[in-house]
Amino acid sequence: MTDEIHADEVPVQGLQAPAEDRLEDLASQPAARREGPALGIGTAAWLLPGLGHAILKMWGRAIACFLTVAALVYIGAGMRGNLFTSEGGDAFATLGYVADLGAGSFYFVAKSLEKAGPDVSHADGDYGTRFLAAAGVLNLLAALHAYEAARGRKA
Repeated sequence: MTDEIHADEVPVQGLQAPAEDRLEDLASQPAARREGPALGIGTAAWLLPGLGHAILKMWGRAIACFLTVAALVYIGAGMRGNLFTSEGGDAFATLGYVADLGAGSFYFVAKSLEKAGPDVSHADGDYGTRFLAAAGVLNLLAALHAYEAARGRKA
């Protein structure tokens, strides 16, 4: 028997495993141990669109989420869309607030861009409201995807 060492068996210090291996390592852990990091990744993905996917090294999705949500917020705010507040008088206003808040930190960016106030008396303002809500819903779906991917589920 010879003691030959093959190059693929020698551990090299200082090199990290590929992203796929790290995700497989996370997936091989029990569900209870994955829940904490997954919640953190999901929260990060909600706060800053694309951050959860970036943490998971899903660069394409991270860039796509960030740019899409940013563009929707910028267009919606530029059209002077209405951002709903927490003082909604009915269920639809509350639902609109949840959708708007779904954009994470971009909700506050849009709020700061809303200096002149919303203008929903024209079609542009009404469409802007829809763009802002779509940005929030898209970001919530992206955050859910990052959370599920962090838990090791195929999403």
